[in-house]
Amino acid sequence: MAETGKKERAAREIVALMGHKALFEYTPEMEISVPDTDRRNSLDKIAYYYRSEEIVLSDLYIGYIIALYKYTIPKVVAESIQVLGGFWPQKRVPRYIDRDALLSRIKKMCSMGMLRRFVYVKEGNNIVLYSTTPEFCKVIYQALKLNTDARHEKDILPPLEIVEKAASSLVANELMKSPYLKEFDFMPSYQDKENGKIIFNSRIIHEIGGKVYMTVVEPMFTRVDLKRFTELEWQKFLKKKVLSLKGYMEQLNGEGNIVQLIIVCEDVEDFRQASSAVCTAFPESMLAHVYYTSEGAVKSAGYDLKDSLVRVTSVQNGERGVKVLEAVSSQWAYPFF
Repeated sequence: MAETGKKERAAREIVALMGHKALFEYTPEMEISVPDTDRRNSLDKIAYYYRSEEIVLSDLYIGYIIALYKYTIPKVVAESIQVLGGFWPQKRVPRYIDRDALLSRIKKMCSMGMLRRFVYVKEGNNIVLYSTTPEFCKVIYQALKLNTDARHEKDILPPLEIVEKAASSLVANELMKSPYLKEFDFMPSYQDKENGKIIFNSRIIHEIGGKVYMTVVEPMFTRVDLKRFTELEWQKFLKKKVLSLKGYMEQLNGEGNIVQLIIVCEDVEDFRQASSAVCTAFPESMLAHVYYTSEGAVKSAGYDLKDSLVRVTSVQNGERGVKVLEAVSSQWAYPFF
């Protein structure tokens, strides 16, 4: 929560810091590897540890949190575990688990085949993200009846999608920590005749004074992984995503909710491209409900989400009729925090 009387950051300052100390960014020729110890026999490992009673209830909730975010870091897991402990007070969620103890348990869960590490190198340092194995996702559903993404293709996502999901986990986690949290839905889907079905990152629901606020969080990293996609293919995919987001927001608005969208970018250039695409596809009346942020902006604001968001308030027509960013605002219109 922001301190009382704290000066609000200017929108231009937030935009300038969108790439600030970002770890989760896509770089050309990027490769994300899985260490040998994490690769094989997950189902056999889990079955063995389950039979020997070494898997405990807290492991299931730790795995559930990681499965929601797909790829994330221990800080996000620790804070989200605390959220679930308050959200489900009757369940034995390890709400006050020590962070060092949590990290130690996460490492143990990797060796037990429940979690998997994904590693890449940035500026000479190993960056480690954690993901739930498909086999453990099935165990979580069987034991807790909580839906997670157990599809095997989760493990073969392109590096670009892995890092954008990690960046999105920081944003969704901050929304989850709101005292007004009512419900959360990771992997909400939307379908229309023109663009088909698409699954979004998350939808976090708050209730304040009897009003329901729905916040859709979706990453939009615009750099192209040229080993896997052509420029044209990636632009086509991003256009489909933007049009589907527009349709999804209209659908949620039609249900009488107050709806807003947070697009998670990579850096300043990413923000320019993403906002241009949104401003071109969305009617002007919807732009006030679309926010942009990034890992760098969230970190530079000390993880104060309210102080790391910008909106496009004015656009102008550029070449080929594409709308171009003209002015931004840093005002967050919803009293979640």
